[in-house]
Amino acid sequence: MSRPLLPVLVLPALAALAIPASAQDGVGQRVEREATRPLRDTRLRDEKIPPILQLAASAPYSLRNMNSCAQIRAEIGKLNTALGQDVDTPAREQGEGARLAAAAAGEAMRAIIPGLGLVRIVTGADKQQKRVEAAVLAGAIRRGYLKGIGQTKGCPPPAAATRAARSAVPKLMPVKDDD
Repeated sequence: MSRPLLPVLVLPALAALAIPASAQDGVGQRVEREATRPLRDTRLRDEKIPPILQLAASAPYSLRNMNSCAQIRAEIGKLNTALGQDVDTPAREQGEGARLAAAAAGEAMRAIIPGLGLVRIVTGADKQQKRVEAAVLAGAIRRGYLKGIGQTKGCPPPAAATRAARSAVPKLMPVKDDD
């Protein structure tokens, strides 16, 4: 006996709306993202690529209009808005329970729709996800490149990496078992 598709798609969207507004940052956004994944997987709701990431994907190493520290800082600010804060920004502490909730939401949504991989291919959601991932990568590359340019120009952060990030000693991170 097959289940009607509409309730399967609407239920996760309604669950996402139940997340308190105060939780809509960081982990809360990841929970919402996982809860609404079926809408993206069936292309009922496409993930939009922000214009700043589209531009970064088309020319990640462009220096056009990047003549001053203020211009570099403004561009990095737009990239931070689209990507989240860079790795040289101190991160806020996030609770283990919220991270587990995001993972559980994703697993629950994948379990609801059988053959989701095939659905993603047929609807074209797979290709859209690859476009989004490519734009995010290009944006991260552009941000790092611009910070390097800003550093050579003597710009202060955020138009260059922070002093702590520049003086950090490279080391291998310990492997954590998340299970």
